[in-house]
Amino acid sequence: MEEYKKYENKDEGCVTIITYGLTSEKLIENLEQTLESCNKISNSKKKNILCNTIFSLKERILNSYEPNEKVNSIFFYLTEESIKGIYNLKESEISVLNEYGFKNYIYRNDEKFPIDELKDIFTNFDFLQIIQLSQQNLKHMKMNRYKQKELMNSKVSNDSQVIEVLERIKKELKEQKIIIYGQSQILNQLKTKNLKNVILNDENMTREDIWKLNEDEKMKENLRYLSEKLEGLNNEKNIDLYVFGRIKKEIAEHIENYMIKELFIEERKIEILKTCVSEETLNFKIIPIRSLQNGDIGEEFIQKYNGLMGLKYY
Repeated sequence: MEEYKKYENKDEGCVTIITYGLTSEKLIENLEQTLESCNKISNSKKKNILCNTIFSLKERILNSYEPNEKVNSIFFYLTEESIKGIYNLKESEISVLNEYGFKNYIYRNDEKFPIDELKDIFTNFDFLQIIQLSQQNLKHMKMNRYKQKELMNSKVSNDSQVIEVLERIKKELKEQKIIIYGQSQILNQLKTKNLKNVILNDENMTREDIWKLNEDEKMKENLRYLSEKLEGLNNEKNIDLYVFGRIKKEIAEHIENYMIKELFIEERKIEILKTCVSEETLNFKIIPIRSLQNGDIGEEFIQKYNGLMGLKYY
């Protein structure tokens, strides 16, 4: 799939179709429905690109598969550049799609192919532990950026029953944080408890909301650690351990010479960093930094230090 990452189309002509467990006959029915939707697009250029793409793929399916033959593949199409790629799904990848409830037919069109997202779906099995409370119902899920699975659904009538579930999860997962959200009187009761490694939010949340909440919590930890390290600048004995400067000059030179132990870097500059140094030299801890609110240590770090600070081994 990696070879399709380089392509880009400003008219959102990069078409990705994921299908598994469907016969070619059923796949063609889905493609025809997608074609109908594309015909309703008001932008004539975009409409022509997408309609031609779907029609081309439909013809390929008709000519390459028997009507009852199963199609378990990801298609990458960009007709303007004659890209007509196919990735045949492995059994393990089909199992992942099944287990996490992905639809048998997924159509996407965008400026780029979602390669990083697909790789994450098939290879990332680090999950957040989520509890949703609604009135007297508890739903326990595991979730990451692109996958979600319900693990338990039960009735609860008080905070003690929720804490029992928490303790059971903690026993299995040790120090992992648990996010509890929803609109329930029980959640208000939990706020009075001293719950370790638990994040409480008394709102209904989408998966994107949950993911952002988790990312912000991790960033708070990064900002606390950054503040601690910046305080070290007040000790003259530590000054030589710090590296500041330009990403392509001072920072890159220290990295290439394997002198960096930790690097605090403005989050958006991480991809730039990867183009400035060889991959094998990135063998140290990288701490991404972004500001969470006006005037915080993240904003100060970005403005005062250009969002870059390395710590040397010695």
